[in-house]
Amino acid sequence: MIRPQLSPRRPLAVTAAALAGLATALALTAPAGATSASPSPTATPTATATPSATAGAPSGGEPAPSCVAAADARYTHTFDGPAGKASITLTNGPLCRGEEQELALVSYVTPSAKFAVPQYVLDKSIKKFTGVAPGELGVATLDFAVEVPNCYTQVDFVFGSKLIDPLTDTSDRYGDRKVGSPAGIGARSTGPRAWYNGGSGTCSAAPEVIAESDCDGNVELTLVNRGGNAGATFAIVGSGGFTEQVTVPLRKIETRRLSAGQAQEITVTAPGMKDFTGGWQKPADCQQPEVGTPDASYESSCDKMIFRISNPEDGTPLTSVFTPNKGEPKKITVEPGRTGTVSFPASKGLTVTVTGDLDSGGPLKWEQPKDCPSTGGGGGGGDQDGGLPVTGAAAGAIAAGAATLLVAGAVLFLVARRRRIRFTV
Repeated sequence: MIRPQLSPRRPLAVTAAALAGLATALALTAPAGATSASPSPTATPTATATPSATAGAPSGGEPAPSCVAAADARYTHTFDGPAGKASITLTNGPLCRGEEQELALVSYVTPSAKFAVPQYVLDKSIKKFTGVAPGELGVATLDFAVEVPNCYTQVDFVFGSKLIDPLTDTSDRYGDRKVGSPAGIGARSTGPRAWYNGGSGTCSAAPEVIAESDCDGNVELTLVNRGGNAGATFAIVGSGGFTEQVTVPLRKIETRRLSAGQAQEITVTAPGMKDFTGGWQKPADCQQPEVGTPDASYESSCDKMIFRISNPEDGTPLTSVFTPNKGEPKKITVEPGRTGTVSFPASKGLTVTVTGDLDSGGPLKWEQPKDCPSTGGGGGGGDQDGGLPVTGAAAGAIAAGAATLLVAGAVLFLVARRRRIRFTV
C-alpha cells in the first residue's frame, strides 16, 4: 500500500496549539498580585518627603528658647551696701522683643546713720535688660557699682531709672521699688533686702564762690560745692534789696547773674565758707566806646563875648557852667548832635571861667577888637569917665588923625572883625 507523504504543516500547527494552551493555563493559574508592570523609561520617580523642622526651633531640632514679658520676669540678686555693689540675674528670660526693664543703684549723703533727710545723690549706676528676637540670646546678669561717701550714707537698689534727688520730707519714696521688697515690683527678685543706711561722721559741704564782672556792669556768681560730701546752701545779698538762696548739691555747680543795679555791692554766705564780699569791677580788657570830641570856642566882638559848643553825633551830653567876673553865671547842657551858645555883654576887664564837662583851665578874657568904633558899643573903647570936648587947633589935628584912623579901621574891619579862640576841653 502506498501511503501519502505527510505535510510538515500539521506537526507545526499541533505544536503551536500546545504551546498556546500551556501559556493560557499558566496565565490562569498565576496570582493576580504576583507581578507588576515594569516602569516605562519615561516615568518620573516619586519624591520622598523629609520631616520638616518644628517652627521656631533651631535646625538641630532643639526647642527654641522661650521669652517673657517684663511684668512676668523673675530675678535673683546680690547686694553689698557699704561697698556700693549689686548684681541681678534674670532667671526665666530672656525678655521678649520690645520689652525692657531698667534698674538703678544709687548712693546718698545723709545727716545720720539711720534714715534721715535731707539726702543728696552722690553717685548712680543705671542699666537695663532688653528684649531679644526669637532664637537670640539676651544678657542674663547686670552688675552695678557706685561710690559711697566716707560719712553717713544711704544706698538703694531699685527697679526703674527714676531717682529722687534730693530726698526730703515732702519728696517721693522708693517704697516697693526697692529690690528684694516683700511686695510690689521689688518682690520679683529673690535675695537680701537691697537697701542700706550707715556710715560714720557728719557729712559736710565745701562751698566756694567765684565772681566774674563783665564790661556792662553785670556780675556772674559761680557757686561751687566741689570737694565736700553734702549739699551747700548759699545766701546771696545784692544792691537794691536783691536776695536769693541757692542750694548746690554735692559736687555740683550753680551760677547766678546779677544785673548792674544788683551788682554794685554783693555778699554771699554759706556754712563752712568765709563770707564773700565784693561788687562789680571793670575788667581790664574792656574797650572804651568811641566818643566824638566836641568843638568848643569863643569870640570877642565889639559888644559881646560869645561861647559856642558843637557836640558831634557820637558824643555824650555836655553840661558846663560859665561864670563871669561880673554878673550871674550861666549853665548850659548840649546834647549829642546839637550846638549851644552862651554870651555875655562886653565890658572892659571882662573874664569868663568855664567849668564842668568843658573846662577853660582858667579865666578867659574879653579882648576888644581893633576895628570897634571909638564911641558906642559894649566896650566903647572911649573914655568911660566922660569930660569936656576938645576944641581949637588940637581938635583939628585930632579930627584929621581920626579920619585917617577911620579909613584904616574900615580896612581892618573887613579883614579881622572877629577873633575866635579855642579853649581847653
